[in-house]
Amino acid sequence: MTQRAKAIFFDLGETLVTRNIEDSMITKRALQEISNILPRPVSSRTLFKLYMRGYKTNDAIRSEYNVEIPIQAWMRQLLKRVLGNEQPDKLVNDCIAIIVKARAANTVAFEDVHSTLVRLSRRGLKLGVMSNVSSHELANAILAKLGLAKYFDLVVTSALTGIRKPDPGIFRYALYQVKIKPGDAVIVGDSERHDVQGGYISGWRTILIDRKKHSANSLADFRFKTLAEARPTLQTL
Repeated sequence: MTQRAKAIFFDLGETLVTRNIEDSMITKRALQEISNILPRPVSSRTLFKLYMRGYKTNDAIRSEYNVEIPIQAWMRQLLKRVLGNEQPDKLVNDCIAIIVKARAANTVAFEDVHSTLVRLSRRGLKLGVMSNVSSHELANAILAKLGLAKYFDLVVTSALTGIRKPDPGIFRYALYQVKIKPGDAVIVGDSERHDVQGGYISGWRTILIDRKKHSANSLADFRFKTLAEARPTLQTL
């Protein structure tokens, strides 16, 4: 008989939360605000063009090697490109704060999230978040803004560890933090590659939340359309 889980980790984006407006629109608004605090005039249009160029380059590296390029690195890179030299820490941090605030403000929780987490929190097991995100502060800001932080014992991000799912390293880091074995952990997420395959090769039990029906086939131990549909299984694992 399989032992009951001691910890359940949830992916963040498109599993627990989603954006309420298009991602590019959020980015453009944030860059408009950033353009207003730069030491010399730079149009938001130029900022967006260079941001997207840098994003494509960085994302290719992240995807191929499963490493994170934290927001501090790519913000410094962006500012150096538009201003021509290294910028002081205060300006870098102010720009990051604008990005974090904009993204957190335009994130909403799926309607089945709170009810699911309330029930799971009564079980006495560890609950965590494991997210591929370039800013650990952003993950925490989203959880705090939506009233979700209280449910979680641990937030593990690629920005914190430098490792992105599906690399087993980030899964091992999470296990080390809660002091359990792989077979005692469950990962719940919307990505077949990042969450399911990453959990599978790490020895975790896996649950795919396929809200948009992207995966025709899956390695997941369980597959559901929503967290509400997954709730009975989550309560018995």
